[in-house]
Amino acid sequence: MREHETQRFAALDGLRAAAALGVLLYHVAGWTGRPGWFAHGYLAVDFFFCLSGFVLAHAFERRQIGWPAYVWIRVVRIWPLLVLSTVIGAILTSRHSPPFWPNLARGLLLVPRLGHPADWTFPSLFPFNPLAWSLCLEVIVSVLWFPLRRLPDLGLMAVVLLSGAMMVYVASTLNGIETGWDQATFWWGVARASFSFSLGWVCWRYRALAPKPRLLAPVLALLAAMAVPLLPGPPWTGLAWNGVPWNGLYDLACVAMLFPMLVLVGAHDPQGVAGAVCRTTGDVSYPLYAMHWATWAVMLRLYPYRWELPLPAWFGVLGVFVALATAWAAFRFYDAPVRRWLRARS
Repeated sequence: MREHETQRFAALDGLRAAAALGVLLYHVAGWTGRPGWFAHGYLAVDFFFCLSGFVLAHAFERRQIGWPAYVWIRVVRIWPLLVLSTVIGAILTSRHSPPFWPNLARGLLLVPRLGHPADWTFPSLFPFNPLAWSLCLEVIVSVLWFPLRRLPDLGLMAVVLLSGAMMVYVASTLNGIETGWDQATFWWGVARASFSFSLGWVCWRYRALAPKPRLLAPVLALLAAMAVPLLPGPPWTGLAWNGVPWNGLYDLACVAMLFPMLVLVGAHDPQGVAGAVCRTTGDVSYPLYAMHWATWAVMLRLYPYRWELPLPAWFGVLGVFVALATAWAAFRFYDAPVRRWLRARS
């Protein structure tokens, strides 16, 4: 196997960990009744999609491998933690999300619960594991990408332009691109994932144009981008505006320009302490994303005043540390061993 198929970009692992931390802070702020904190943490999902496009192109664009084998690699990577978080969610929320068995089956198989919701309602695609929506979109896009992975550059640019045009419409209409997580916007989510994924794919194709590798600056830039407060937009957003969807423009700028640049700058393998930190935090980044909703749900069941918002600040801080500890434990004692077992039998 050639070098480009085996090299690990540890700096990208560090960036993935920073994005996972950002989405955790975004959710904890909202869950504790403080939604203004880390207001653009939802953009971490778009960074994940872009990173996935780059990494999968790096690993598989030139690799001689069949589609079934590729799909199995994705299953081994994603499903162990998906199963764990879904089962925990089913145990905790089964009374509030009927019917139980169909919802459990859909959650375990990563099949979204589609439908036609009533106006101004936003039913979850996965009642027992709401965060699985982004995993579902990533799987859909990455599986469809595989047979097209050697598409000529002109075809790739067509994908970028088409999906990008759809995201311009979404951003201008909704004053942002936080979409795809519910029944009403699922198909817009496919366009959202396709756009960022294809930009990551473009980054891989044109990686020779990348600027000098950096580590600390990209991490700080990513965290800063997610920490920016919401910007003005149409009246229904509750923010004053002057006819320009500023928040939508900001989201597009991050997704279309900043995130691809961060991926390119981060595509290297630092050595020493920096590399070790990146690899270690990268290992727990997916467990942190996959498990933090279930972790929070367990904490709420143990807290007697869970429905009285805002929750105390100390509870949110505790939730962050518990989520980090849970992610490490899930990786160390469950995810890594299960994936090794699955790979040994493939």
